[in-house]
Amino acid sequence: MTAQSALDLRTRKLTDRYIISRGRDYVLCWLMQALRADENPAIDAAVALGNDRGLPVVVLHTLDNTYPYASHRLHRFILEASQELEGGVEARGLRFVRYVRRAAGAQTAGAQTAGAQTAGAASVDVAARLAERAAAVVVDDVPTFVTREYADRLAERLDRAVLAVDACCAVPMNAFEAPLTTTKAFRAAHTPLRDEHLDTDLRQEPAAPPFDGDLDVEHEPLDSDLDAIIAACGVDMTVPPAPGWAGRRSAALDRLRHAVEHVVPRYKWTRNNPALDDATAAISPWMHFGVLSPREVARAVLDAEAAGDVHPAARWKFLDETLTWREVYHHRCRWEPDWAGWSGLPADARETLEAHASDPRPALYSLDELARGETDDETWNAAQKQFLLDGWMNNNLRMYWVKQILKWRETPQDTFATACWLNDRFSLDGRDASTYGGIRWGFGDAKLWSSERKIYGHVASKSDRALRKRDDVPAWLAEQAAREAFHPAPPADEAAALARYR
Repeated sequence: MTAQSALDLRTRKLTDRYIISRGRDYVLCWLMQALRADENPAIDAAVALGNDRGLPVVVLHTLDNTYPYASHRLHRFILEASQELEGGVEARGLRFVRYVRRAAGAQTAGAQTAGAQTAGAASVDVAARLAERAAAVVVDDVPTFVTREYADRLAERLDRAVLAVDACCAVPMNAFEAPLTTTKAFRAAHTPLRDEHLDTDLRQEPAAPPFDGDLDVEHEPLDSDLDAIIAACGVDMTVPPAPGWAGRRSAALDRLRHAVEHVVPRYKWTRNNPALDDATAAISPWMHFGVLSPREVARAVLDAEAAGDVHPAARWKFLDETLTWREVYHHRCRWEPDWAGWSGLPADARETLEAHASDPRPALYSLDELARGETDDETWNAAQKQFLLDGWMNNNLRMYWVKQILKWRETPQDTFATACWLNDRFSLDGRDASTYGGIRWGFGDAKLWSSERKIYGHVASKSDRALRKRDDVPAWLAEQAAREAFHPAPPADEAAALARYR
């Protein structure tokens, strides 16, 4: 497979317009979630297109303040990624421009959610303005949350080619012409394609010098205090940055090297014990924001196995999680409507849960109480405080965490929305096809049981007995649950806060 054929396979047209060959100044590459300069097929596709037309490439990164759950935490991570994105883009001989929307006064969490339908209007306007002088526009192709919405909205406004390039999967989503309805079928179709896509070097070198003309957007430098910039953006400042996480690509690459050396060799045996240091790779926030490429993650693990540093069984389990489970969720999100909504769940799962909607609940908790981990369940509180305080949760804990919420909200629809709301507002890897896939699993997406229980119907419940038998876990859970929670701003209206997921 050639680099160009691989890039073509990653590309889909959002408009039926032609690429304009004359009288244009550049090819525009608008990055929303693929926040890396290297190992980025969106940039490489734009460079290949520019080389073919004799044009330079302008790379645009925008950060609006109106996306759902815009907060100090998410803005900080994104802007840290953008800092190193700028240097990396310029090192590739490309022009970089950044737009950060400011606002007067802070917003509440409720106001952000209520404004979700018009989220990103300013970013779309900026991209449209720069597109007026572009032969074509390349965007990164992400199947969920606002990135997909922004790209589609831009395409509706333009009279020229808009191309969406998959930079989030190792094997491009376009490799499959129809939905694969089971993980077994996806694994069988996906596995034979991996080596070719992992081994093909996609990097393109620009033939034209960097564009040096004036742009219709003023570049936002990030050489001053990031927290001061964020405070002026009008986002939710009651959700602070998560300690231990930095959005920078250098931090992501350091963590990947550490994971390959210390986590992957024992991953098969340690991943389900959150009390252990380095139980999991903990790279999902960087993968969600596109700071790390799944191709480079997979190649790093395969190189370690070839060097004799990773056992084949450990390699298989880690890559099955990274390549099979992560990418099957992206595949399904591409094909299945309302992936992050109650109505997108399988009908039989919805029916059995709705049949038990009137079953008495042992307790009911508000969104604010759940956000702060204030339930009568120590294990759940420990898990939720990982989201709230750390911005990330161990995968095994997530399985227990999502199942329990069904007992604490009035309806299953409300429960599903609550799980998504907590995930999206506090977790650095929320708002993602993969994390929505995990939530869907908790609501019976994968399988239903023949036995029937109160509240759950035929959806499996989950206890923490096995978790608490693992080494050091009981003491760790008690310590985590006892941590003091901060006070994120409660939603002004719970129903409005959850409306996105119904």
